[in-house]
Amino acid sequence: MPRKKSSVAEQLLDAHVRYVVEQLNGDGLQALIESELDALLADAAKLRLGDVVSAKTIRQTARTYAVEIEMGGGLPPLVAEIARALYAHEVHARTAAKDIVSHGRYTEVVDKLLELKSLREKLLRAAATSPIYIAFASELLYQGIRGYLARGTEATRGIPGAGSMMKFGRSVLSKASPGLETTLDESLKRYVARSVEVTARASAELVLKHLSDDALRGMARQIWDHVEFEPIGRLREDVGSDDVADLFVIGYEYWRELRKTELYGALIDAGIDAFFIAYGDMPLTVLLDDLGITREIMLAETMRYGPQVLKGLKRRKLLDGMVRRQLEGFYRSGAVERIVGTSGG
Repeated sequence: MPRKKSSVAEQLLDAHVRYVVEQLNGDGLQALIESELDALLADAAKLRLGDVVSAKTIRQTARTYAVEIEMGGGLPPLVAEIARALYAHEVHARTAAKDIVSHGRYTEVVDKLLELKSLREKLLRAAATSPIYIAFASELLYQGIRGYLARGTEATRGIPGAGSMMKFGRSVLSKASPGLETTLDESLKRYVARSVEVTARASAELVLKHLSDDALRGMARQIWDHVEFEPIGRLREDVGSDDVADLFVIGYEYWRELRKTELYGALIDAGIDAFFIAYGDMPLTVLLDDLGITREIMLAETMRYGPQVLKGLKRRKLLDGMVRRQLEGFYRSGAVERIVGTSGG
């Protein structure tokens, strides 16, 4: 229907728009919001979660945002800048470890970790028999043996003729079997490596036998006593802002890879299903209560943002247009004219 200023429908539309805009900008806004909020909460008490949404629908939405949607290229640089800003914040200089983790909470975590005895044993055995540890220990022992032999050679210098005899012996061996010294060296390395591997397995069991919960708890307490009052800003002595930014970006890139795995999506689905098993047949008000979202919180947050947004829209001359778009379809449908029995002004 073409717009005609003189029509009853257009006059009613204009009046309706003015009424709504005045309500949204007037002194009675909070009373209006309270009234609507109370009505919504009353309806929520009559509705179950399963009445308004299904687990399947939420799983689809969660997968869209957590798994499928591709992030824009500007996000990694933004993450890096945020990381640098967090790194440089002055609050680190006046915040100690005890300010973010209490002694009691630290003790609770330690006690819980000590309960995971089988995991601790597996980790210690894996660490003691890992190729990195064995290679490190082998090289350390090998260099120690070579150093000991070298000192033994130096000790013979005080014996008349001993030095010459040893040089003569090495010369004879070298001529008789070129490369023998290198071969012996390699054999020593292999022997040390095999010995360390066997010893590492035995030492892991020895450590597990003597490393009691009380001993571990004492070690954890000593670590805490050492760092408790240290400002976390001291970490910046060894870690630069670019390092932190790089770690944030690496973490973000890892998350992008992880979200494509079957595990990531399966855990999201399982979590949503468990949530619906717990709350699917519960009234929505029970869910709100369990989440700690009270009427007072909802009202406070609405009044925190609502008036600012509405004033901004009105200042930009956008509010009237938004309200009009919601109403004009009905007023221009011909329904008003049919109700009042006229097609003109």
